[in-house]
Amino acid sequence: MGVTASLLNRLKKLVPAVIHTYIHNSSSVDAMVVCLPPSEFSRPPVDIKLDSNGKPTGTVPAAVVCKAHRPWWFTAELPDKATRLTEVISHFLFLDGKDNRFQTCGRRFLYDVLSHHVQQQEKIELVFPGFPFKSPSARKVLGRLPDLGEELLLHRLEALACAIEDDYAPGAIVRIVSDGIVYGELLGQSDANVYQYNSELRKICVENRLEHLTFVRLADLLQEGPLSANSNEMTLEEYVRDAPIIRSQFLAHDISHYNIEDSISKDSGVIRTYRGYLKFLELDLDGTSMMMDPDGNPLSGKQRDKVRRQLAKKMIVNGTKFSDLVQAKFPNCVRLSCHEHPNEGPKFALNLFPGSRMSATPWHNVIYEAADGHLQIGALQSFDKKNYEIVSKYGRPYYVREKSSVYSFGSQLDAQISFTRNFPFGLTVSCAPSAGLSFNDLPMDKLRKLTTMHSCVLLRGFSKVDRDDMTKKSEELGPILRWPAYGAIFELKENPNWDVNSSLTCEAMPMHYDGVFKTKTDEHGRITNDPPQFQVFQCIQAPGNQEGGQTILTNTADILRYGVTPSQRRLLSSKTWTVYTPQNTVFGGDHFKLPLITQNGLTGHDILRWHDPWPQWVTKFKATNVRISDSTREEEATIVDLLSDLLYDRRFCFAHTWETGDFLLADNVELLHARTAFVPSPRELWRVHVN
Repeated sequence: MGVTASLLNRLKKLVPAVIHTYIHNSSSVDAMVVCLPPSEFSRPPVDIKLDSNGKPTGTVPAAVVCKAHRPWWFTAELPDKATRLTEVISHFLFLDGKDNRFQTCGRRFLYDVLSHHVQQQEKIELVFPGFPFKSPSARKVLGRLPDLGEELLLHRLEALACAIEDDYAPGAIVRIVSDGIVYGELLGQSDANVYQYNSELRKICVENRLEHLTFVRLADLLQEGPLSANSNEMTLEEYVRDAPIIRSQFLAHDISHYNIEDSISKDSGVIRTYRGYLKFLELDLDGTSMMMDPDGNPLSGKQRDKVRRQLAKKMIVNGTKFSDLVQAKFPNCVRLSCHEHPNEGPKFALNLFPGSRMSATPWHNVIYEAADGHLQIGALQSFDKKNYEIVSKYGRPYYVREKSSVYSFGSQLDAQISFTRNFPFGLTVSCAPSAGLSFNDLPMDKLRKLTTMHSCVLLRGFSKVDRDDMTKKSEELGPILRWPAYGAIFELKENPNWDVNSSLTCEAMPMHYDGVFKTKTDEHGRITNDPPQFQVFQCIQAPGNQEGGQTILTNTADILRYGVTPSQRRLLSSKTWTVYTPQNTVFGGDHFKLPLITQNGLTGHDILRWHDPWPQWVTKFKATNVRISDSTREEEATIVDLLSDLLYDRRFCFAHTWETGDFLLADNVELLHARTAFVPSPRELWRVHVN
């Protein structure tokens, strides 16, 4: 059931905070991780009363409906909230540059900025200058308007703000300061192009409910006092009319103290930016009037180089003016950048796309989906056009995808369905309800391949099916696992007589994978874990949007790719864990010893295996005890905290809010999943396991 914020805060303060400190390299500020070692999970806070069976009375901790994905008791009330927020933000930064100084001085700088907000209990304000306009080069991009690259970056900024809000009640806001006017005239961009690009960005935010992002125009920076309330309401005509005046005011901004030649010769960050500008200008200016003499003849190589150098310097000067205005308008903000920086403050380089080079901004590149579903970013000309097809959205080219028959469902279906990439992973296949399509109409062999590629596939707009049809269609994916207690379909809805776990209640469910207690005997006579490969869900009745009940799916392969350091991975690889739940009518009664890292035989990816510790004092149902094998108390605390942090990290979690009629296919081996608590309601899902 829902509880008030004051009760939630009171409960949080009751949890004993056990501090485990580790040092990141030579950081002047140690990263403090607050966690509960497994031995502490069995001991409830003094104010939580238990009945004679050791179960909580009154409000059950696992029944608290809250906005954060992570169970609130995993992280106690922090002794220093700014330290935790510094760590959260650092996960989103690009820290792999050769001149990176985040650990030696940037962490302290960021900590001090955040401390100011925390002391005042103010919303954390982050500022991201960027999103100017699309490159004019057809060899680099698909068009003049935002596409999947911009959409993914907007989602990443939203995820950062939400991650802060998970640990800090006042929350966060990201202010995107468009710098289109700053550079547009230099590069021959019309003010109308700049406006239309920015307008489409705002539409993407509205459609995707990116509620922590707001846009700031250059005109807002030039005005004294608070931000203009009507910034978002400018029409194209108003923008084009006012842009020359705004540009003139901007260019008049005094930075007489700044010497561009000195900066290029002495400042490593400016040198990188200068070289980056020279590189992208090669394509952006190619074929334009800037590369022609007055008679329309192409300039010589030397002349072209001279034009590029002059233009790059003008861009840096304008960028310095712009940065000066941003700092004046937002003196206490966290400054994010799309350029590589030493990260010593005040600017910090945002990791735009995990696994890509820092310079890969979406306005200069396209997104390419490889045959295995993974995304790359690069100039359009870097991909072989014989091997890809263009995918459209909003009636315009949106990204390119390696040619594959898996996206062809047949001529009749192809005309009525669409495919949409989810963030941070997954795929949505949708149709208009008026199309009259059913789950029965879909090719399950294609959906199996897509689920293998994307880890989860959401089907929306297709009509419901009955139990028999759901069973038959699921069998087309592979052999169904029929459980002795309930057969092929498990009905996930409240059941007061259920004594197994919290799955048939409104309580939160721990992060886990289905079949953690299911075993088989291998060819050597050893008992091994045997979870089903796929889950198939149908949402019969969804709860209200604001009433909880989200399913959190976590991509553990991506965690191991991008979320852990080499030393953390070595630690996890060296350990096993044991999990135990008391005997019940379905499973339990045995201790299982499992590796933390194993391999998904279907994809070949290394993945994590885990079940959150779920002590009796948080739930009215069966507890689950988890221990790290052959570990010291300190090692155990480190691993439990690391996993409880990463598995709810918004960089790796797809949080699905159910709508009645949804179908969801998920790779139960690649992913772990959890459920947030929800207000008691007739929420009902049907689930089938497929091998």
